[in-house]
Amino acid sequence: MRKYLLILLICSGLSACKKSDCENAPSVSNIEVNVEIERLDQFLMTNKSKDKINQVIKNNPFLAEKYFNIKKYPNDSLFVNPYWNIISNKGMDTLYAQVQETFGDMKDIKAEFEEAFKYIKHYYPDFNPPKIKTIVSGFNAPELLVTDSLIVISLDYFIGPKAKYLPQSEGQLIPAYILKRFQKQYLVPMVVMLISNKYNQVNMLDKTLLAEMIYYGKAYYFTKQMLPCHSDTLITGYTKQETIDIAYYEDVIWASLVQNKALFKADQLLTQKICGESPKTYNIGDKCPGRIGRWVGWRILKSYQQSNSDQTLNTIMAEKDAKKLFDASKYRPKGKEKAEK
Repeated sequence: MRKYLLILLICSGLSACKKSDCENAPSVSNIEVNVEIERLDQFLMTNKSKDKINQVIKNNPFLAEKYFNIKKYPNDSLFVNPYWNIISNKGMDTLYAQVQETFGDMKDIKAEFEEAFKYIKHYYPDFNPPKIKTIVSGFNAPELLVTDSLIVISLDYFIGPKAKYLPQSEGQLIPAYILKRFQKQYLVPMVVMLISNKYNQVNMLDKTLLAEMIYYGKAYYFTKQMLPCHSDTLITGYTKQETIDIAYYEDVIWASLVQNKALFKADQLLTQKICGESPKTYNIGDKCPGRIGRWVGWRILKSYQQSNSDQTLNTIMAEKDAKKLFDASKYRPKGKEKAEK
């Protein structure tokens, strides 16, 4: 009974109850967006030839330049030949078969993008949905490219734990604590979080830990507003148990930051330890998951919105002063003492 009450309290404190978030979201049913996913992975893998690779390059100059960085090659053939070697490798047939098994016709992913784009257009009426193109790269290109006009997704990165070949970055296996987020269900939240960069205004001169925490807090806040029916775990990348644990020890986490006078330090190494990718946030404790500063930043933003209900998402995202947002948030961490009452 005690455990059940604790979970209820945490759910209430985090506003992580999926049904409530959906019910409180504004209606976007009357907003029309056109989402098309061009499956270049299918085109190239079912029509394997250097001519087809050339065709894709010629028909998609922006993709060729921004994603494949083709301008670094003296001529197109110097790109075509290596890419041909990638897609003609027998291992790519296995990888592509798993892509097809995982993603199918991508109707579910398309529906997720439609939901997100409708909410973005609700808050930002001038938003025009980018074109979406998918490829398989054999891990020889980034997993994602997101610009105002184009989204490129290398689907082979997002097969998940059943993948025969695990994603790599610069020839090295991606660490397990990051790899767990390279799954289909995290794909759209990842893209939406990257889209948030366009709207997330920051003071570039503010190098404090607090500024970094608020930046990520705004990114998480934006993503949740655009995907209100998605679980918080798909935004933070934490497991359900990690989410319960950090909520239970939120006051302890906050006390550690305050006692060490970390918030207003402009120390790049410290900021990386608190907000950067890592298996654990060892400055807090060896059981505290990595990136904890981002999560605390989100908690501050939630507190700000609750304390300043007249402020819109647009004004929050446009505010560059991290300390101003923090001071006005009246943030008070919740934790085990409240949960045990």
